[in-house]
Amino acid sequence: MNRTVRRKKRKFWKPVAAGFMALYLLTMGLATYLVKEKYIDEYAQAFEEIAMFLINTASEKETGVRTAETELAEKGTGGKDSEEVWGEEERAEFYQELIYGCFRSTGKQEMKGSAAVYDTEGKLLARSYDAIGDLASAISTDGQKNGPFALDDYLSFEQKEEMAEYYWKERLTAEGNYTIPEKYRFLIRTSSDGKELYDIIVQELTWEEGREAEEKQYVDPLTGSINSYETDAFIDYETGTETDESQVFYVTDSHVVWEWTNPDVQEGQKAKGKLQNASVKLSYMETFEEWRRWSSSEYLHGYPEKGEFYIEEGNVYRGLRIDSDGFYYRCRFQGKVWGDDNPYAYIEVRMEERPWIAAFDYMKYVFLAGVVLAVGCMVWIVRAFNRTYDRQMALEATRRDLTNAMAHELKTPLGIIRNFAENLIEHNMEEKRDYYLAQIIGQTEEMDHLVADMIEIAKLDSEELALKKENVSFAELIREQMERFAPLIEEKNLQVQYRVEADLQIDGDREYLAKAVWNLLSNAVEYNVPDGRIIVAVKEGWCSIENTGAHLSEEQIMHAFDLFYTGDKSRGKMERHMGLGLFLAKKIFGLHGVELMIGNTDEGVRVVMRR
Repeated sequence: MNRTVRRKKRKFWKPVAAGFMALYLLTMGLATYLVKEKYIDEYAQAFEEIAMFLINTASEKETGVRTAETELAEKGTGGKDSEEVWGEEERAEFYQELIYGCFRSTGKQEMKGSAAVYDTEGKLLARSYDAIGDLASAISTDGQKNGPFALDDYLSFEQKEEMAEYYWKERLTAEGNYTIPEKYRFLIRTSSDGKELYDIIVQELTWEEGREAEEKQYVDPLTGSINSYETDAFIDYETGTETDESQVFYVTDSHVVWEWTNPDVQEGQKAKGKLQNASVKLSYMETFEEWRRWSSSEYLHGYPEKGEFYIEEGNVYRGLRIDSDGFYYRCRFQGKVWGDDNPYAYIEVRMEERPWIAAFDYMKYVFLAGVVLAVGCMVWIVRAFNRTYDRQMALEATRRDLTNAMAHELKTPLGIIRNFAENLIEHNMEEKRDYYLAQIIGQTEEMDHLVADMIEIAKLDSEELALKKENVSFAELIREQMERFAPLIEEKNLQVQYRVEADLQIDGDREYLAKAVWNLLSNAVEYNVPDGRIIVAVKEGWCSIENTGAHLSEEQIMHAFDLFYTGDKSRGKMERHMGLGLFLAKKIFGLHGVELMIGNTDEGVRVVMRR
């Protein structure tokens, strides 16, 4: 039986853990799904607002331009669609800046967007892209256009990623401190008219401050210039104070850390090109990984050169079209850029988001709390189950011990009864007939007491045991039970002494407490010596019963409260009280929150009851 119980205990945690894991995954999965749906709705709403903003802004711009063209035509200084007012390059530049401004940052980390503008013939005018060139103005100081150049048209993604790493490092270096000169400088070499891109160069610059740096007169080997940087004010980061004194830094060294060369450009053409500083535009560069995800998305950059628009006649916009693949939620929005009555252009806006990733990020602390709660509940249930099994094992052990002990205890009286009964049957020693019968009756009573004690033990171990509650005075209870031993006390000429300083009172079952005290007094009387003493001491919180007699060995003290421990066999027929009486007393006092202890004194043995 014990092996079976232990086997059940070992196997129980596995189905419990599996059950809690399944419940946890089901609950967290459902919660994450609902959060994911919430993110989809929020992103779709934000995306539609951006798309409508693009359409409305572009429509207002187109209307204003057309109105200006009409006025010029009426004055005779221009005509409809005049290139002086709204040329193809100007229109593409406007749309590019508009798209970049709307999608450089949506404020939603997992949402990425892009857009493209087509003319009424379906020709691509502008689209979202990473760029390099003169981004502040499309016209350089020499009157030539120098970009911006779309990096996707020239670099592979791996090459663009290598260049972007230096841009990101530069951002980290300068972030929050505009008094530090740029560590990395981006240069481009273009054709003389600024329309073709020949080279992209990333230089690492070494800056020094002060007159010594100025005196070095370092000439940049690429640009042939002496570079300096002067601050209007600077912050002393050691003291945290700001000063109006300017600082001047000089480049004292430089070297190329990354370079890309257009493979379609010959060396002769390259030699005729012009080299100049360039700005870099990388969308979603809030973090490098965010830019990387946006820049590597084929969906956000896969606009064809010839667009197809399926917009019903009369509709201002088509609305959302879902291109989701399950993990990525993708959608696009097609709309018309309206003037007075007719569309001037078409816009397609695309969005890509990872609602599952966003939901997981939002739920991460809920996941952690759920794990802690699930593990806590699982541990609690397993521990409760183990306690149940431990109790079952303890009850099984007690039952086994009771069975073995009863068999052992009943064996002696049954043997005596059998022996006396056989003598009566054989009519041996008829003169002792009455003696034999008296012994048989005595042994029967002894077994009856044993069975009664066993029943009491079974009651005490029962979960249905209900103890009565009343105020019980130990001083009074001990005096009552001591009177039951008056004949034996008188026969052994024992002296009983009471030393009551304060009463020990307990709310409990008086009947059971009386049985426990009776067992203790029974041992004190039975194992006392003739003309000995019994000392009862009662103080606040504890009570003791001490008798004169033989001391107990260390082994006897250690096992005194064990079931059916009999101690010294020389005590004859009274050994039962040592084995069962103290066990019962310990059990009863334990149910009442009273600790029972036993030990030797100078003259004998003492038991102490302490609350």
